[in-house]
Amino acid sequence: MTKDSFIKYLNGNCTEKEFAQFLTWIKEESLTTSGKRLVKEVWDEFEPEARLVERSKYNRILDKIHHQININQHSNQPVIRRFPDRTRIMSVITRVAAILLLPVLSLLIYTIHSERNQYGENSNDLEVQAPAGFRMNIELGDGTQVWLNNGSKLRYPYRFAGKTRKVFLTGEAYFKVAQDKKVPFIVETNNMDVIATGTTFNVSAYPGEDIVETTLVEGKVILYDKARNREIKDLSPSECLKFHSEKNKYTLESGEIIEKYIGWKDGLLVFKNDSIADIARKLEQWYGVDVKIKDDNVKEFTYTATFYDETLSQVLELMSLPSPVSYKLTPLKKLADGTFSRQNVIIALKK
Repeated sequence: MTKDSFIKYLNGNCTEKEFAQFLTWIKEESLTTSGKRLVKEVWDEFEPEARLVERSKYNRILDKIHHQININQHSNQPVIRRFPDRTRIMSVITRVAAILLLPVLSLLIYTIHSERNQYGENSNDLEVQAPAGFRMNIELGDGTQVWLNNGSKLRYPYRFAGKTRKVFLTGEAYFKVAQDKKVPFIVETNNMDVIATGTTFNVSAYPGEDIVETTLVEGKVILYDKARNREIKDLSPSECLKFHSEKNKYTLESGEIIEKYIGWKDGLLVFKNDSIADIARKLEQWYGVDVKIKDDNVKEFTYTATFYDETLSQVLELMSLPSPVSYKLTPLKKLADGTFSRQNVIIALKK
């Protein structure tokens, strides 16, 4: 692998054969000393120019790029799926913007080399993760469409084989399952499995949280308690089940709730009579921050609102206007390794 070939990939100009060679390099050489040196050389070449471009511009372009990336399993290796407007989209990605594809490279390397968890011991498994602050759309080998919320991970095989189609989810994802009544599609989480044949649904199973949420848009799913080896319930469209694994109980919502639970796929942050405690949890997931509620009385307030791609500051400001609630954002702190700490949000009563 040469630097010129690497840059050709970043600019989206490589052929199918060259892309296959690139994937082979990722598998066999990317983590070697020479491989790491090559990545650093490419970064050093682009990074000075990248600093001159506003972060907001990068984010918009990167969001488009992530939505163009699909893992196609009709071969033994993932390939970038080509859309009808690919030429138009790639034409606006200049040499400077090519640096934005480096997270994509990191994603591919992470996919090949990441440690296997309790589900994925098979070396043929893939794991993809939506970068923080971005949503990602992928297509599985059976034609199933999956949207990953920011920071969420999905582990799945190159090809589905056997009597089931199993994937493992950490975080949140929206599934539009390709129909196959003979081979059920199973979404595994740490506490619960969602079983479907061909249907559309959303699953939220973030690490460190006891609650797993499943919202059915159309079709039918069966929810299964893994720890107790029993069926919990089968859902009907427009129902959301919240399973509390430690308490071994669930709550069920129905009616006009779909937008609230799947709006994130289209950039919508939706609250419907939600408490501050629930909103705090959603803000932590959505923006990657830590929210602290200073006054217990604040937890009693509820909100109904819809936000579309607003910043954290904008959401908090709009929430504080009609209520006696105030907020404070702490500045980011740079750590010794060059990264930044998570931002803290403090919510309290107005004085």
